[in-house]
Amino acid sequence: MCAPHAGGTAHAYRDWPASLPDDVEVHAVQYPGRQDRLGEPAATSMTELVKPVADALEPFLSEPLALFGHSMGAVVAYEVTLELERRHGRVVDLLAVSGSRAPNHREEHDRHELSDADLIDELRRINDSFGELLAAPELLELVLPAIRADFRLVSRYLRTPPVPVRAPLLVLGGTADPDVSPEDLKQWRACASGAFGVRAFPGGHFYLADEQPVLDALVPWLPDRRPATPRAS
Repeated sequence: MCAPHAGGTAHAYRDWPASLPDDVEVHAVQYPGRQDRLGEPAATSMTELVKPVADALEPFLSEPLALFGHSMGAVVAYEVTLELERRHGRVVDLLAVSGSRAPNHREEHDRHELSDADLIDELRRINDSFGELLAAPELLELVLPAIRADFRLVSRYLRTPPVPVRAPLLVLGGTADPDVSPEDLKQWRACASGAFGVRAFPGGHFYLADEQPVLDALVPWLPDRRPATPRAS
């Protein structure tokens, strides 16, 4: 399962299946309030977002299961892992989080309160690739409400003290991320009760636009059967 960033969609992971082993299936989360779920209200709390995702994963629990999330998706994947472990014990075989501070070391951001113009500037700061999208007024009207709602949800999220997951935990990030430093990535250690690894790649917050090195680092950690012990990073 792959969870996208704030304002992101399942489309963010459209190219991953072609770059992963043939026996790996990629299922991406589509948050409410965008694309084919545009008519649904955006989630207003992490619990409201996480429980339906955990419910949707129930049919997959008999198979090796890895969860990946980038930015906002990182804490979504972490909370989904905790929810599944609360229900069933260790049923997640890998949790991989990317481009995010640890659940107990959140940044204080009020991006959701910015004006439209300032919010657009902030999006460009985080990811240059937003520029083309945000230059289209007809698209802005569609995407900004979801982005603002996601930023509001993230601003309200904090888990302290953190709860360690039973699954192996792999933490990824960009060396030049303006908001999440390589040192910040290491703070996820408090969320691991077993195998733990950290990898930093060249690039900023959306370093994983160059997806192949990321997937190459991820594949050795993927479970081939349960229980599985990933190789150290």
